[in-house]
Amino acid sequence: MRKGVLLLAVMIVASPVYAQQSVAEVAAKSRNEAATKKALAKPALPADAPTREDVLKLFDLLQINKTMDAVIQAAKQQSMEMVEQMASERMPDATAEQKKQLHEMMDDVMNQALGSAAMSEMLEATIPVYQRHLTKADLDAMVAFYSSAVGQKILHEQPAMVQESMQAAAGIQQKIARAMFQKIDERMEKMAHPENETKKP
Repeated sequence: MRKGVLLLAVMIVASPVYAQQSVAEVAAKSRNEAATKKALAKPALPADAPTREDVLKLFDLLQINKTMDAVIQAAKQQSMEMVEQMASERMPDATAEQKKQLHEMMDDVMNQALGSAAMSEMLEATIPVYQRHLTKADLDAMVAFYSSAVGQKILHEQPAMVQESMQAAAGIQQKIARAMFQKIDERMEKMAHPENETKKP
């Protein structure tokens, strides 16, 4: 049962790669169909919406790629620490080779799931959101602010702030994850052996 919980944990952490593979397979079959649906269902943009180029200019100024990279690196580190801790609890006698394989597997999963193609796709999907919720005047004001000294300082410090914030929260997230998996483990044990519950006084 405990090995099953470890497998569940690894699957949850590794799920982005399976999602990525599924998306790639589905996209290969239904790209034209999805484009047609988008064209039909896509709400018209407001008259004062910024252009795609306006939004991309803001993204470039905001150094979105750098911030996303910082988030990804922090997520990779947290995921690896969580899996290593769970593995050490569930497999205390794991060999150095097994630990190395686990590390390589996690690295491969994260790189596949969060590669440059996935990042570009996410950014492209975000552009219409900005166009629907912000006007060209809003974007111009944001560009003016982030071009200022204070705006530039925020942009310069943001990747480190994001990474440090995620690291600060890592212990809390691990505590929550451990409690969650302990409850799952207990409930799966009850489901697997209901007779033990009936025998209790």
